Amino acid sequence: MGNGEILSEDEKNQLVHGKIALSILGALSGTDGNILANHILQTPSSVKDILYKISTGTPVEMLRKEAASHTSDEGGRIEADFNYVGLPDEASHVSFETGFQEFMRPRLGARQKGFSVLFEHLSRHDRPFILETGCLRIPNNWEGDGQSTFQFDWYARENSGTVITIDLNRESIESARRACSNVTNTILNDSVSALNALSSLTSSPASLIYLDSFDLDPNNPMPSAIHHAKEMMAARHLIGPGTLICVDDFQVGPLDGGGKGLIIDQFMDTIRAKVLYSGYQKIWQIAS
Repeated sequence: MGNGEILSEDEKNQLVHGKIALSILGALSGTDGNILANHILQTPSSVKDILYKISTGTPVEMLRKEAASHTSDEGGRIEADFNYVGLPDEASHVSFETGFQEFMRPRLGARQKGFSVLFEHLSRHDRPFILETGCLRIPNNWEGDGQSTFQFDWYARENSGTVITIDLNRESIESARRACSNVTNTILNDSVSALNALSSLTSSPASLIYLDSFDLDPNNPMPSAIHHAKEMMAARHLIGPGTLICVDDFQVGPLDGGGKGLIIDQFMDTIRAKVLYSGYQKIWQIAS
Protein backbone atom coordinates (compact mmCIF):
# COMPACT_ATOMS: atom_id res chain seq x y z
CA MET A 1 0.00 0.00 0.00
CA GLY A 2 1.44 3.35 -1.06
CA ASN A 3 1.64 6.52 1.01
CA GLY A 4 -1.56 8.51 1.15
CA GLU A 5 -3.84 5.57 0.31
CA ILE A 6 -7.00 5.38 2.37
CA LEU A 7 -7.71 2.10 4.16
CA SER A 8 -11.05 0.42 3.66
CA GLU A 9 -13.16 -0.51 6.68
CA ASP A 10 -12.22 -4.19 6.25
CA GLU A 11 -8.52 -3.30 6.20
CA LYS A 12 -8.92 -1.12 9.28
CA ASN A 13 -10.68 -3.97 11.08
CA GLN A 14 -7.93 -6.39 10.08
CA LEU A 15 -5.29 -4.09 11.54
CA VAL A 16 -7.24 -3.71 14.78
CA HIS A 17 -7.81 -7.45 15.02
CA GLY A 18 -4.12 -8.07 14.38
CA LYS A 19 -3.11 -5.69 17.15
CA ILE A 20 -5.57 -7.35 19.53
CA ALA A 21 -4.23 -10.81 18.63
CA LEU A 22 -0.64 -9.69 19.18
CA SER A 23 -1.60 -8.09 22.49
CA ILE A 24 -3.28 -11.31 23.67
CA LEU A 25 -0.33 -13.42 22.47
CA GLY A 26 2.06 -11.17 24.38
CA ALA A 27 -0.05 -11.21 27.56
CA LEU A 28 -0.33 -15.00 27.55
CA SER A 29 3.35 -15.59 26.81
CA GLY A 30 4.84 -12.79 28.88
CA THR A 31 6.95 -11.77 25.87
CA ASP A 32 6.61 -9.49 22.84
CA GLY A 33 3.73 -10.74 20.70
CA ASN A 34 5.35 -9.38 17.53
CA ILE A 35 8.47 -11.48 18.11
CA LEU A 36 6.44 -14.65 18.58
CA ALA A 37 4.27 -13.91 15.55
CA ASN A 38 7.34 -13.39 13.34
CA HIS A 39 8.86 -16.61 14.64
CA ILE A 40 5.66 -18.51 13.77
CA LEU A 41 5.62 -16.98 10.27
CA GLN A 42 9.21 -18.05 9.69
CA THR A 43 8.80 -21.48 11.30
CA PRO A 44 5.16 -22.64 11.07
CA SER A 45 6.04 -26.03 12.62
CA SER A 46 6.91 -24.28 15.89
CA VAL A 47 3.27 -23.45 16.70
CA LYS A 48 2.73 -26.53 18.88
CA ASP A 49 5.92 -25.95 20.87
CA ILE A 50 5.00 -22.31 21.43
CA LEU A 51 1.48 -23.20 22.53
CA TYR A 52 2.91 -25.75 24.96
CA LYS A 53 5.27 -23.18 26.47
CA ILE A 54 2.45 -20.66 26.77
CA SER A 55 0.08 -23.17 28.40
CA THR A 56 2.68 -24.13 31.01
CA GLY A 57 4.07 -20.64 31.54
CA THR A 58 3.68 -18.33 34.52
CA PRO A 59 1.30 -15.77 32.92
CA VAL A 60 -1.31 -18.44 32.08
CA GLU A 61 -0.93 -20.04 35.49
CA MET A 62 -1.46 -16.69 37.21
CA LEU A 63 -4.56 -15.94 35.13
CA ARG A 64 -5.99 -19.38 35.82
CA LYS A 65 -5.40 -19.12 39.54
CA GLU A 66 -6.84 -15.60 39.67
CA ALA A 67 -9.98 -16.81 37.92
CA ALA A 68 -10.24 -19.85 40.20
CA SER A 69 -9.82 -17.74 43.32
CA HIS A 70 -12.97 -15.81 42.49
CA THR A 71 -15.22 -18.87 42.65
CA SER A 72 -17.42 -18.99 45.72
CA ASP A 73 -18.51 -21.89 47.88
CA GLU A 74 -22.28 -21.60 48.04
CA GLY A 75 -23.09 -24.51 50.29
CA GLY A 76 -20.04 -26.58 51.02
CA ARG A 77 -21.24 -29.48 48.87
CA ILE A 78 -19.18 -30.61 45.90
CA GLU A 79 -20.93 -32.75 43.30
CA ALA A 80 -19.32 -35.25 40.94
CA ASP A 81 -18.96 -34.05 37.36
CA PHE A 82 -20.20 -36.83 35.06
CA ASN A 83 -19.77 -34.80 31.87
CA TYR A 84 -16.14 -34.04 32.76
CA VAL A 85 -15.28 -37.75 32.60
CA GLY A 86 -17.27 -38.27 29.41
CA LEU A 87 -20.44 -39.83 30.82
CA PRO A 88 -23.90 -38.73 29.61
CA ASP A 89 -26.30 -36.81 31.85
CA GLU A 90 -28.51 -39.88 32.27
CA ALA A 91 -25.68 -41.66 34.11
CA SER A 92 -26.03 -39.26 37.03
CA HIS A 93 -29.60 -40.47 37.64
CA VAL A 94 -28.96 -44.20 38.05
CA SER A 95 -27.46 -46.36 40.79
CA PHE A 96 -23.77 -47.19 40.87
CA GLU A 97 -24.45 -50.80 39.86
CA THR A 98 -26.44 -49.72 36.81
CA GLY A 99 -23.94 -46.99 36.02
CA PHE A 100 -21.05 -49.42 36.23
CA GLN A 101 -22.65 -52.06 34.00
CA GLU A 102 -24.13 -49.71 31.40
CA PHE A 103 -21.76 -46.75 31.25
CA MET A 104 -18.39 -47.47 32.88
CA ARG A 105 -17.60 -51.15 32.37
CA PRO A 106 -17.85 -51.00 28.53
CA ARG A 107 -15.28 -48.18 28.54
CA LEU A 108 -12.68 -49.93 30.72
CA GLY A 109 -10.96 -52.12 28.14
CA ALA A 110 -8.50 -54.52 29.80
CA ARG A 111 -9.65 -53.43 33.28
CA GLN A 112 -13.28 -54.56 32.88
CA LYS A 113 -12.91 -57.84 34.74
CA GLY A 114 -10.64 -56.44 37.44
CA PHE A 115 -12.98 -53.65 38.48
CA SER A 116 -15.97 -56.02 38.33
CA VAL A 117 -14.27 -58.35 40.83
CA LEU A 118 -13.15 -55.40 42.94
CA PHE A 119 -16.63 -53.93 43.39
CA GLU A 120 -18.18 -57.37 43.93
CA HIS A 121 -15.95 -57.96 46.97
CA LEU A 122 -16.03 -54.35 48.13
CA SER A 123 -19.80 -54.72 48.53
CA ARG A 124 -19.12 -56.84 51.64
CA HIS A 125 -17.65 -53.82 53.44
CA ASP A 126 -19.96 -51.41 55.25
CA ARG A 127 -19.13 -47.71 54.94
CA PRO A 128 -16.07 -48.49 52.77
CA PHE A 129 -12.81 -46.62 53.29
CA ILE A 130 -11.02 -46.57 49.93
CA LEU A 131 -7.39 -45.48 49.72
CA GLU A 132 -5.81 -44.86 46.32
CA THR A 133 -2.34 -43.87 45.15
CA GLY A 134 -2.15 -42.34 41.69
CA CYS A 135 -5.40 -40.56 40.92
CA LEU A 136 -7.47 -39.86 37.83
CA ARG A 137 -5.19 -37.93 35.50
CA ILE A 138 -6.92 -37.19 32.19
CA PRO A 139 -10.73 -36.88 32.10
CA ASN A 140 -12.55 -39.38 29.87
CA ASN A 141 -9.42 -41.54 29.52
CA TRP A 142 -11.30 -44.67 30.55
CA GLU A 143 -9.35 -47.29 28.64
CA GLY A 144 -6.05 -45.54 29.31
CA ASP A 145 -6.19 -45.29 33.11
CA GLY A 146 -9.65 -46.46 34.18
CA GLN A 147 -10.86 -43.19 35.79
CA SER A 148 -10.55 -45.13 39.05
CA THR A 149 -10.97 -42.13 41.36
CA PHE A 150 -14.32 -41.25 39.79
CA GLN A 151 -15.50 -44.86 40.11
CA PHE A 152 -14.45 -45.05 43.77
CA ASP A 153 -16.09 -41.69 44.48
CA TRP A 154 -19.42 -42.82 43.00
CA TYR A 155 -19.29 -46.13 44.87
CA ALA A 156 -18.39 -44.50 48.21
CA ARG A 157 -21.01 -41.78 47.77
CA GLU A 158 -23.73 -44.41 47.37
CA ASN A 159 -22.47 -46.57 50.24
CA SER A 160 -21.70 -43.92 52.89
CA GLY A 161 -17.98 -44.38 52.35
CA THR A 162 -14.86 -42.25 52.07
CA VAL A 163 -12.11 -42.00 49.47
CA ILE A 164 -8.60 -40.67 49.94
CA THR A 165 -6.47 -40.38 46.82
CA ILE A 166 -2.78 -39.39 46.77
CA ASP A 167 -0.78 -38.07 43.86
CA LEU A 168 2.43 -36.10 43.42
CA ASN A 169 1.22 -34.39 40.24
CA ARG A 170 -0.72 -31.16 40.83
CA GLU A 171 -2.55 -31.36 37.50
CA SER A 172 -3.76 -34.89 38.25
CA ILE A 173 -5.02 -33.82 41.66
CA GLU A 174 -6.91 -30.94 40.06
CA SER A 175 -8.50 -33.35 37.56
CA ALA A 176 -9.58 -35.71 40.34
CA ARG A 177 -10.90 -32.83 42.44
CA ARG A 178 -13.03 -31.57 39.56
CA ALA A 179 -14.37 -35.03 38.68
CA CYS A 180 -15.30 -36.15 42.20
CA SER A 181 -17.70 -35.21 44.96
CA ASN A 182 -16.96 -34.20 48.52
CA VAL A 183 -16.66 -37.82 49.70
CA THR A 184 -13.24 -37.86 48.04
CA ASN A 185 -10.27 -36.20 49.72
CA THR A 186 -7.18 -35.45 47.67
CA ILE A 187 -3.60 -35.30 48.97
CA LEU A 188 -0.88 -33.66 46.90
CA ASN A 189 2.23 -35.42 48.16
CA ASP A 190 4.61 -38.33 47.69
CA SER A 191 2.49 -41.42 48.22
CA VAL A 192 4.95 -43.21 50.52
CA SER A 193 5.25 -40.20 52.83
CA ALA A 194 1.49 -39.63 52.84
CA LEU A 195 0.68 -43.29 53.53
CA ASN A 196 3.17 -43.38 56.38
CA ALA A 197 1.50 -40.30 57.92
CA LEU A 198 -1.98 -41.77 57.47
CA SER A 199 -0.84 -45.03 59.05
CA SER A 200 0.12 -43.17 62.21
CA LEU A 201 -3.13 -41.19 62.31
CA THR A 202 -5.78 -43.70 61.31
CA SER A 203 -6.75 -46.60 63.54
CA SER A 204 -9.28 -48.23 61.20
CA PRO A 205 -8.03 -50.42 58.34
CA ALA A 206 -8.92 -49.55 54.77
CA SER A 207 -11.53 -51.57 52.90
CA LEU A 208 -9.52 -51.20 49.70
CA ILE A 209 -5.99 -50.05 48.95
CA TYR A 210 -5.56 -49.39 45.22
CA LEU A 211 -1.93 -48.88 44.15
CA ASP A 212 -1.29 -47.17 40.83
CA SER A 213 1.08 -44.27 41.42
CA PHE A 214 4.42 -44.89 39.68
CA ASP A 215 4.31 -45.30 35.89
CA LEU A 216 5.47 -48.69 34.69
CA ASP A 217 8.24 -49.16 32.15
CA PRO A 218 7.62 -52.68 30.73
CA ASN A 219 11.29 -52.89 29.76
CA ASN A 220 12.42 -51.97 33.29
CA PRO A 221 9.60 -52.74 35.77
CA MET A 222 11.73 -52.80 38.92
CA PRO A 223 11.67 -49.05 39.82
CA SER A 224 7.86 -49.06 39.75
CA ALA A 225 7.69 -52.40 41.60
CA ILE A 226 10.01 -51.11 44.33
CA HIS A 227 7.95 -47.95 44.77
CA HIS A 228 4.72 -49.89 45.18
CA ALA A 229 6.39 -52.22 47.67
CA LYS A 230 7.38 -49.12 49.66
CA GLU A 231 3.75 -48.02 49.58
CA MET A 232 2.69 -51.34 51.06
CA MET A 233 5.18 -50.97 53.90
CA ALA A 234 4.08 -47.37 54.53
CA ALA A 235 0.43 -48.47 54.64
CA ARG A 236 1.08 -51.37 57.04
CA HIS A 237 -1.24 -50.02 59.80
CA LEU A 238 -4.01 -49.42 57.26
CA ILE A 239 -4.14 -53.10 56.31
CA GLY A 240 -6.31 -55.44 58.34
CA PRO A 241 -8.44 -58.57 58.06
CA GLY A 242 -10.55 -58.41 54.91
CA THR A 243 -8.66 -55.50 53.34
CA LEU A 244 -8.58 -55.68 49.55
CA ILE A 245 -5.26 -54.87 47.88
CA CYS A 246 -5.24 -54.10 44.16
CA VAL A 247 -2.23 -53.25 41.99
CA ASP A 248 -2.82 -51.89 38.49
CA ASP A 249 -0.67 -52.73 35.44
CA PHE A 250 0.17 -56.27 36.57
CA GLN A 251 0.10 -58.19 33.29
CA VAL A 252 1.20 -55.63 30.72
CA GLY A 253 2.73 -56.08 27.28
CA PRO A 254 5.72 -58.43 27.32
CA LEU A 255 5.45 -58.96 31.09
CA ASP A 256 3.89 -62.33 31.86
CA GLY A 257 3.04 -61.14 35.36
CA GLY A 258 4.35 -58.77 37.95
CA GLY A 259 4.54 -55.27 36.53
CA LYS A 260 3.89 -52.73 39.26
CA GLY A 261 3.08 -55.58 41.64
CA LEU A 262 6.20 -57.68 41.03
CA ILE A 263 7.45 -57.48 44.64
CA ILE A 264 4.04 -57.22 46.29
CA ASP A 265 2.98 -60.42 44.53
CA GLN A 266 5.85 -62.34 46.12
CA PHE A 267 5.03 -60.93 49.55
CA MET A 268 1.33 -61.77 49.22
CA ASP A 269 2.22 -65.32 48.26
CA THR A 270 4.39 -65.60 51.39
CA ILE A 271 1.56 -64.54 53.73
CA ARG A 272 -0.95 -66.66 51.77
CA ALA A 273 -3.23 -63.77 50.91
CA LYS A 274 -6.20 -64.90 48.85
CA VAL A 275 -5.91 -64.09 45.14
CA LEU A 276 -9.26 -62.82 43.89
CA TYR A 277 -8.18 -61.93 40.36
CA SER A 278 -5.03 -61.87 38.26
CA GLY A 279 -4.91 -60.10 34.92
CA TYR A 280 -4.24 -56.53 33.90
CA GLN A 281 -4.82 -55.84 37.59
CA LYS A 282 -4.14 -58.18 40.49
CA ILE A 283 -6.37 -58.29 43.54
CA TRP A 284 -5.74 -59.95 46.89
CA GLN A 285 -7.75 -60.16 50.09
CA ILE A 286 -6.06 -60.25 53.47
CA ALA A 287 -7.24 -63.21 55.53
CA SER A 288 -9.97 -62.46 58.08
